[in-house]
Amino acid sequence: MIERIIYEKPRTEAGKEEQGMRFQDRDFEILQTIYNNDGVLAKRQLKQLFWPGNSTRAMEKRLSKLNHGEYLAWPSRDHWRSKPIPEPICWLGWRGILMVAGKRGIVIEPPGQSNENKLRKFEKELHDKGLHWMREPRWIQLEHDIAVTDFRLGVEQAVAEICSLTLENWITDGTFRSSMDVIEFEVKGKDGALKTEKKGICPDGYFEISDERRRINGTPARARFLVEIDMSTHDNPSFGREKAIPGVAYIKSAAYKNRFGYNSGRWLIVTTGKVRMKNLVQQTIQTAGSGSKAFLFTTFPQIMGRNVLTEAVWTQPGSDRPLALFAVDLSQRIDLPMT
Repeated sequence: MIERIIYEKPRTEAGKEEQGMRFQDRDFEILQTIYNNDGVLAKRQLKQLFWPGNSTRAMEKRLSKLNHGEYLAWPSRDHWRSKPIPEPICWLGWRGILMVAGKRGIVIEPPGQSNENKLRKFEKELHDKGLHWMREPRWIQLEHDIAVTDFRLGVEQAVAEICSLTLENWITDGTFRSSMDVIEFEVKGKDGALKTEKKGICPDGYFEISDERRRINGTPARARFLVEIDMSTHDNPSFGREKAIPGVAYIKSAAYKNRFGYNSGRWLIVTTGKVRMKNLVQQTIQTAGSGSKAFLFTTFPQIMGRNVLTEAVWTQPGSDRPLALFAVDLSQRIDLPMT
């Protein structure tokens, strides 16, 4: 059960740090982690990452200081009344993104005042120097973005439990959106004739896992995964047309090879429930044919509290039993394309 923690800003002059606050190494780690996760984290996720053995009160106290100093921001009362906010969240304030910029060697003038014109100019200057500052979350898809981070944390935890595996090169959907690959592919029209379409591909994430045991044995040791978090916003035919067909074409494309070095990879689709998953699997088979093997499906309930890499929680189109991505029992493992 998600604990609801709502914070109020201290009633002192905005923009000034609380007396006696000293910036700590962990504070910067918090800012950097939020930035690395496309600019927003649920407070329970921060608790999991930075205060796993401490009380919620300890976290509240520190986050309140960072919020008061404008390093962090969170929803106001107006936001809670007017926006679709599923749970308490944090994003970076202007001082927070300024700290991230400074650590990366990016010199930029602070806005001076927290008014709209100054902050817009500051945001543009950051963008021009290669930093994307999310001044406010994408409210309409906030629940989706939190779910993406939950999956990422699950992958990180799963890798940490297996000494031979290493997680590398996690790319967020914000990176894809800022530099999107556009591909061409063929689809059947309503008249049955093939036609060429063009589409920009924007996964919810991409990551690689390297296997030290394979490397030592001299066999291909790197697997590539693209992530799609499905919150039931597409009907089934739409998923086939907009996700399955272009998803297969993307892995085979020159754009994919130019970006990642190889034409190998699997799409990991996480959706809301078994009925929804079954429908998506059927639609993927119907639209992608043999290419449907590039997709692996699971549900949020199936992966809750489980190792998403080594436990049999994935369904591959055409298979009757759940499979694991990596497993000691080879009969229960998906045959991943490795390089």
